[in-house]
Amino acid sequence: MDKALTTRKKVYDILEHGFDGSSTSRLFSGFIVLLIILNVSAIILESYKPIGEMYHQEFLLFNIFSVVVFTLEYFARIWVSVESPLSECSGPTKSRVKYLLSPVSLIDLLAIAPFYLSFIFAIDLRYLRMLRMIRLLKLTHYFKGLHLFIDVFKKELPSIGAAIIIMSVLVIMSASVMYGLEHEAQPDVFDSIPSAIWWSVVTMTTVGYGDVIPVTFLGKFISIFIMLLGVGIVALPAAMLAAKFGDELRTRKQLLEREVANALKDGIITSEEQAAIEKLSQSTGITSQELEHVILNYNRHNSKPVKCEHCGKT
Repeated sequence: MDKALTTRKKVYDILEHGFDGSSTSRLFSGFIVLLIILNVSAIILESYKPIGEMYHQEFLLFNIFSVVVFTLEYFARIWVSVESPLSECSGPTKSRVKYLLSPVSLIDLLAIAPFYLSFIFAIDLRYLRMLRMIRLLKLTHYFKGLHLFIDVFKKELPSIGAAIIIMSVLVIMSASVMYGLEHEAQPDVFDSIPSAIWWSVVTMTTVGYGDVIPVTFLGKFISIFIMLLGVGIVALPAAMLAAKFGDELRTRKQLLEREVANALKDGIITSEEQAAIEKLSQSTGITSQELEHVILNYNRHNSKPVKCEHCGKT
């Protein structure tokens, strides 16, 4: 039983520590990332008919191999999810159910589900390729910065939603005005408000395809104000995310520094303190290298040397 628990902990370290872990963990993470990139490349090449028909068998075998690997990884992650510091207060069953319902687990499931569903339901090849592209989202396992971006996006969702509502109102109002001004001059182009919405979105985002343009003087005059107003409104969500991203990074680092300072007041890192620090670093998306830097920085500014409880090294 103890051997099984030890094996599960080793597998957990390999799967979850990624590029911040041991050489085995880095090698496995590199293999999975490479496999994901090759899958996306294969899907793109397969969509080109001459190549897709010529290497149909090779693409099929590669897809089967990828699904087998991703399936084994998926069930392995479920098995070792009880080793996560975030689930130590829950039982094995509850921890696994909680992991199954987590976003990263659902992404892993969606990455392999289309292959198995194709045996049950007739799925159009074009839609099947698009569903297989979900495998690209598996990269969130191996790049911690993506977790931070997702957390920031969740926190800023109400503000971003408000900005999107304002932008939508402006799009509809500008489209309605332009429809009223340009409909008589261009009945084929501005034939309805939905058609004018296309022009409004293209104009406000400064894309400027040029396929739909106002021809009346008043239409051009009002378009100037719509363009100038659109530049600020459309850029607002991006600016909000950028500002919050920097604030979140500083807040998380300060929180970790306080936890490290509290743990190292006596100059010794106990097993409980180490587990608490690692749990906090994982929950905040801070890598092991960043954690090590925080601890070393604390040591430089404290005269009392910090020693490990197990090996006795400073």
